[in-house]
Amino acid sequence: MPITLPPISRRQFIRSTFAAGTALALPGAAWAAPASDPHRLALLSDVHIAADRTAHEKGTVMFDNLEKARAEVLALETPPAAVFINGDCAYHNGESADYQTLLGLLQPIRERGLPLHLSMGNHDNREHLWQNIPDSEAHAGGLDDRQIMIVECQRANIFMLDSLQKTNFTPGVLGEKQIAWLTAALDAHQQKAAIVMVHHQPDESEKPSGLTDTKALLDALLPRRNVKALFYGHTHHWEVSRREQMHCVNLPAVAYVFRKGDPSGWVDTHLTEKGMHLELRCIDRAHPKHGEKFDLAWRA
Repeated sequence: MPITLPPISRRQFIRSTFAAGTALALPGAAWAAPASDPHRLALLSDVHIAADRTAHEKGTVMFDNLEKARAEVLALETPPAAVFINGDCAYHNGESADYQTLLGLLQPIRERGLPLHLSMGNHDNREHLWQNIPDSEAHAGGLDDRQIMIVECQRANIFMLDSLQKTNFTPGVLGEKQIAWLTAALDAHQQKAAIVMVHHQPDESEKPSGLTDTKALLDALLPRRNVKALFYGHTHHWEVSRREQMHCVNLPAVAYVFRKGDPSGWVDTHLTEKGMHLELRCIDRAHPKHGEKFDLAWRA
């Protein structure tokens, strides 16, 4: 079982482990603020924070965008139970100073008492992130070179994977050991809906820019009917689709976009007894997709 994080001081960080895998959880003053909604989650991806607060890409200052998203999350009348950042937490090379700036940006969320869960993208560096969190040398286990965990919510379990193959190298990979861990974990947690979260998108092209072992992942997910949804980022594109009744959600980037007209932002998420409600929150509230909503019903 994952460790339930006790109340801690504002400057303290603690890691959370599950079985053979290891993941980083950044708690706030408590595991969840008393007034938080246990079924509400804030989903962010591709924040790309650089050490320099003024750094910009494609006309976007990444620090400013995450600051706006953070302000909106903190302004919610009913706070979420947790905040997730699905990879590419740092800029190009995942420098240690990038994570120092990122953790400073995230501090008000932690002070509000909201747990933060970070996953790795292709612009991240595990060792540099761990160096900025106390006791990082304690990371150990059968998959000590990957950052994975299960976040247990009342209505679903969220399986966070690590597809970082090499820093600043576009494609990603899970590998046989991680997929074996995932299949065993999914089979051991069939009592709730399972939501799988990974940075790289499924990509079955001849020269993939996403997940190079997509087939192995889908072979693990699709036959297991407790898996209801797959979330990913990497493409900086917002899209909701399905594969064999399993929902696939491409989270938007909080930072810059690749395609003209795409939104940047985050997703306000509510777990229901038989599905999930998504609402896109754009950084630019004038964007035509701001407030776009999807109601996803779980497959039987």
